[in-house]
Amino acid sequence: MHDYWRDPRDAANAPELYVGEKDSQRRRSEFLVELVSRHVATDERILELGCNVGRNLHYLAAGGYRYLVGLDINERALALARSAFPDTAGRAQLISGPVEEIVTRFSDGEFGLVFTMAVLEHIHTTSEFVFAEMARIGRALITIEDERSISERHFPRNYADVFTALGLRELEHHRCETHGLPRGFIARVFCSSS
Repeated sequence: MHDYWRDPRDAANAPELYVGEKDSQRRRSEFLVELVSRHVATDERILELGCNVGRNLHYLAAGGYRYLVGLDINERALALARSAFPDTAGRAQLISGPVEEIVTRFSDGEFGLVFTMAVLEHIHTTSEFVFAEMARIGRALITIEDERSISERHFPRNYADVFTALGLRELEHHRCETHGLPRGFIARVFCSSS
């Protein structure tokens, strides 16, 4: 899995596809900002796992969020983030590496929000410890993930089941077809149940 996502060779997952301003990409990022704004203050630290070229971070920065961290395994995607969104990339902390390795380095509750968009669906079943790490480091979580597709790179899960089993409470969920994402994508917002 890591080898593929470090440098996807097929056109469907090339980072360059995420640099333009397609309507579906804009709607996805706007929807994310809308969700975040209902649950997280602009002065909270936010971590995106699998930030790719930084589009979501760019939209959050434009929405007033100042403390942004993006993590991605693909160096080319991070280089594109720096050139496509230089203001955001200059203010955000961009980290290169596999989620499984980097997520364990953060402190308990270090982030007001940890979020993903089309990333957890690619976490292999042998790396599911990542979910507990997300719950440990984030006071709130947002997952926008395909919960149905199955392939050699897609591992469907119901993230309500995953994160409530880890002690989090689901605050809201939405189907994402009208937000620029295919059928099967569900957005979920979680917080600590305490």
